[in-house]
Amino acid sequence: MNRNHYKLFSTGTIANLSLPNRLVRSATWDPSILNTRQMTEEVLNLYRNLALGGVGLIISGCFPVYRERSTEETEADPQVRMYPEVRIDGLEKMAEVVHQAAPDCKIISQLEVGYLEAGPSSIPSPFSKDPVRTLSLGEIELIITCFVEAIADMQSAGFDGVQLHAAHGGLLSRFLSPYTNRRTDQFGGSVQKRAYIIREIIRRARMVTGDFPILIKINCTDYLVGGIDRDNFPALAQEIVASGVDAIELSGGMWECLIRPEEELGFRPVPSPESHTHIKKAGQQSYYLEYARLLKLSVPIILVGGNRDVEKLEAVLKDGQVDFIALCRPLIREPDLPKRWRAGAGNRLAECVSCNSCLYAMYVHPGQPEPGLVACVCKSDKKMHQKAQKWLATWVTKASL
Repeated sequence: MNRNHYKLFSTGTIANLSLPNRLVRSATWDPSILNTRQMTEEVLNLYRNLALGGVGLIISGCFPVYRERSTEETEADPQVRMYPEVRIDGLEKMAEVVHQAAPDCKIISQLEVGYLEAGPSSIPSPFSKDPVRTLSLGEIELIITCFVEAIADMQSAGFDGVQLHAAHGGLLSRFLSPYTNRRTDQFGGSVQKRAYIIREIIRRARMVTGDFPILIKINCTDYLVGGIDRDNFPALAQEIVASGVDAIELSGGMWECLIRPEEELGFRPVPSPESHTHIKKAGQQSYYLEYARLLKLSVPIILVGGNRDVEKLEAVLKDGQVDFIALCRPLIREPDLPKRWRAGAGNRLAECVSCNSCLYAMYVHPGQPEPGLVACVCKSDKKMHQKAQKWLATWVTKASL
């Protein structure tokens, strides 16, 4: 029996966007775009298939707005690259293929600062021997300007909105977290000051783009003592709403937490702190739902993280604590999962087994000069899957040496 009558497949609204259902493709890292800075046919086909697969909203992999010269680059490279220099060539093609494939499907671009050996405060990292440099006020101003330019460009390129990536230890995430932000100026200290950079980006962007939808992805927990947690998260979420965002996606984890053992974290540490393994059982699914239940917000809440059972997700939506359900790894394995669930075909569970071998394909991509394969290798390549599992078992030790 089909599930057309489910709330999961009812229309939803974010700002001025009418979405055909409540399923969201959460942003999925695509290093092939970042390495080539071009929109390849492989990437366009991936997004075309997602749109055809029945998801209501697609959030793109992260587009950089600003970056520094990395240690691998030469002295001839610019020290700082502003938005025009890091813009992905042909990014407008992504919005075009999605809208052509499924006119009702919407696509939002995720924006983040690229490579940067600096942060709001100089906090040592267990994964780097080099100290993190504290950003000056002038540098923060440049970064805000680049975000505003990127938001305006995404509007011109035909995207339906943007999402600020402020989770998982990226730069905006580090401003929001009391663990990584120890500043004493207007950008640090109280929750209002830690969120000031978000408020400024949105305020200035609205002056240029009007009511163009601006979403945000934030941590509800850093899994770090002294970071964002269940006690201080509700106040942070309220402050983020006050900054003018149109929807909040809840996620969690900072890279610093990954040196903690599985016994402490409650999940296996892998190079993606938000991507938990061993979540097939009902009690292990939707692992950020407990944080959503702490909130009463005036904007829609998008829940990502371990969403695997269509019946459980329908119950979550009916409960009223969240408005949209986001999926990442399940749509790598099954781009047409929304259509399958809606038709009532097959198992109520997604096929994804949460093994995280896809991370190995993204980081390592054997046989290629650069990483960038976004694929479920545990389904398509058993040998690579076996290599991936060995890599995942040892990567933390090697990375933190």
